[in-house]
Amino acid sequence: MRRKKIQWAPYMLLLPSLIYLAVFFAWPMVRALQLSVTGGGAELLTLYEEPGEESEVVALVPIQTEAPIVEIGTVEEELASGRTRDQYWYKLETIDKDGNEVTGWAPFFLLSLDAGRRDSTQARVVAGDTTESALTTSHIERMINDAKFMESIRTTLLLIIVILPLQFILAIVMALLLQSQLRGSTIFLYIYAIPLGVSDLAAGLIWLSIFQQSGYLNTVLEGLGILDDPYIFIQRDNRFTWVLFAVVLAEVWRATSIVMVIIVSGLQAIPSSLVEAGEVFGANLWQRLRYIILPLLMPSIQVALILRTILAFQVFAVLIAIAGSRSVATVMARETFYWYDPVGYGNPNVAAAYSGLIMILSLGIALIYLRTITTQEEKSRRVKT
Repeated sequence: MRRKKIQWAPYMLLLPSLIYLAVFFAWPMVRALQLSVTGGGAELLTLYEEPGEESEVVALVPIQTEAPIVEIGTVEEELASGRTRDQYWYKLETIDKDGNEVTGWAPFFLLSLDAGRRDSTQARVVAGDTTESALTTSHIERMINDAKFMESIRTTLLLIIVILPLQFILAIVMALLLQSQLRGSTIFLYIYAIPLGVSDLAAGLIWLSIFQQSGYLNTVLEGLGILDDPYIFIQRDNRFTWVLFAVVLAEVWRATSIVMVIIVSGLQAIPSSLVEAGEVFGANLWQRLRYIILPLLMPSIQVALILRTILAFQVFAVLIAIAGSRSVATVMARETFYWYDPVGYGNPNVAAAYSGLIMILSLGIALIYLRTITTQEEKSRRVKT
C-alpha cells in the first residue's frame, strides 16, 4: 500500500503564527503574571549596621518607603583613577519588608532626599540593591488596597458599558448606509474613515480643545447667548459627568470606524438574495434587520465586540489628554502606567498585577461573548446534538 504523502505547506503557514503568539503574547503574559507574584526586580534596599557595604546587614526595606534621617556619615570611596572621595551615607529609622521598626545605614544614591539637599531630614527609598524571588501575594494585596483601585475598575467598566452600545449602533447604521449604495455614499466612507488616521492622544487633544474653558463649545454657547461666562467642563468636581462624557465622545468618534469596517465586511458576506427575499415577502426594514441581517452578522459582531472590549480596557491616552490629573479621573491602564513609572510609584510588580488583572478580565469577557453570542451554524449544531 502506497504511503500517503504528508502536506507540509499548511504547517509552514502555521509556524509564523505560532512564533508570533509565543513572542508577543505567551511570553509577555507569563512574564507579567510571574512578576506580579514574585519579588522580582531590585525592589528592596539593604540597610547596614554601620556605613559601608562591609558592615553587617540589619534589614531589607521596600522601595518608595518614607524614612526620617537621624544621622549623616561618610565613607571613603576609591575611584578607578586611584583617587578617593567621600561617599555620603544616611542612617534611617523606617519599617522593613516584614513590618518591623528598624534603624540602619544606606548610601545616598539609592535615596531621594527632601528638597534634594544633603542635609535633609527626610528621605524616600527610590531604588533597591537586592532581590527577593520567593512567591508572594503582597503585590496583589498592595494593588487591591490601593486607594485608586476600585475607582479605576468602576471607571473602566462604566466606559465599556457606555461606549460599546453607542459604537455598535452607530457602526451598524453607518455600515447599512454604505451598503445601500445610495448616490454619494462613497463620500461618507471617506468621512467615516478620517478618525482611523488619528492617534489616541491626538483624539483626546481634539476633544479637550472643544470642552476646555476657552474651547469651541464655550465659544459657541457664548456666541448664541446661552452662557454669559465660560463654563469649566473639565474639573475634579464633575469627573463622572463632563470628564467622562468627553472621554466617551472622543472614544466613540475615534474607534467607531474600526467596528464599522468589521460590520461592512460582514454585510458583504450576506447573500443579497436573502434580503431581497425578505423584502418580497413584505418584511419592512426593521424586520429585515432583526430577522435576517443581524443573525447573519453575529460572527462579525462577535469579533468586533471582543476587539473593542479589549481596546476599551486599554483606554489611556485619551483620558490623559482630557482629564490631565490622576485625581480627576483614572482607569486601570492609567494605574498600570502610574505604578510602573519611576516618577510615580516606580513599582513594576504592582504594575504587572494591574496588567494581569486587565488581561484576565479581557479574556473572561471574551469567553462570555464566545459562549453567549451564537451564530446560525452553532444554533443548528446544538439543536442536532
